[in-house]
Amino acid sequence: MRDTPPLNALAAFEAAARTGSFTRAGEELCVTQAAISQHVRHLEEYLGLPLFIRHAPGIRLTPDGERFYRAVAGALDTLRRESARLRRGGGQLAVVAEASFANRWLAPRLSRFCERFPEIDLRIAPHPGRPRLGPDVDIIIHPDMQPSSGLFMLPLPEERMFPVFAPSYFQLRGETWKSDRLLRSPQGGEDAWKKWFIAAGENPVLHFGPLYQFAYMALAAAADGRGAALGCSLFVAEDIRDGRLVAPLPPAVAVSGRYVAACPEEARRTPRVGAFFEWMEAELARDAAEFSDWFGGLLRT
Repeated sequence: MRDTPPLNALAAFEAAARTGSFTRAGEELCVTQAAISQHVRHLEEYLGLPLFIRHAPGIRLTPDGERFYRAVAGALDTLRRESARLRRGGGQLAVVAEASFANRWLAPRLSRFCERFPEIDLRIAPHPGRPRLGPDVDIIIHPDMQPSSGLFMLPLPEERMFPVFAPSYFQLRGETWKSDRLLRSPQGGEDAWKKWFIAAGENPVLHFGPLYQFAYMALAAAADGRGAALGCSLFVAEDIRDGRLVAPLPPAVAVSGRYVAACPEEARRTPRVGAFFEWMEAELARDAAEFSDWFGGLLRT
């Protein structure tokens, strides 16, 4: 156990030092003057030194008491503010997401979350592999997670895949984009491009450009006008909404698998985690309403 003075003694001392009176401190804390005096005396015995000079008109802090008061007042103020923030649903929230989801879905939308929940200290970390829940991770987001007892899981909408371009690139190249070197990623590689062209009723000779390690890198290159990339619904909705990308061609290919957001079942009921899922569902519903051809239903388990 930590060697710490009792909290009620510290509160009594702080109130007495601030008001300059055991009586007024008792009135503020709804206890008797004698109770305040007893708490302070026990605190002085605990510390082994006097904190007040007692005289006829009242009480006055000793030099040690003045230094101790500054420390106690600051600590109690921090405790009050943090307690108030937690009661409002604030505090730190750590979300670890697959790297492309973190970069292409979460990052562009975070300002809206922070505006809606300013009391939550949101920490977002991209993960190149499969993230795990732990003491420092509240929520994970990854594709194709399997149901597990003790977990709340929110499967995200089913997606489609389609070519996306920078507006200037598509305006310049038009239909001739098909003869350019196509950008690739693990989700939008050679097989995915061939599948899209077959579904679109075409079979051109394809030329392939760089293979990027993550989907978000290929999409960033497309937004910079370096070519066409295959985009999944979740990753391109915000870019298309803001005009960084265009998707003038049909969403002909369904994406296998789907992303899942998960947290411990008991954590789902905490204000911070509940706020994040509420916000996330609202964002997904907004995308589905605006781009209805791109998404399947939002499911819950």
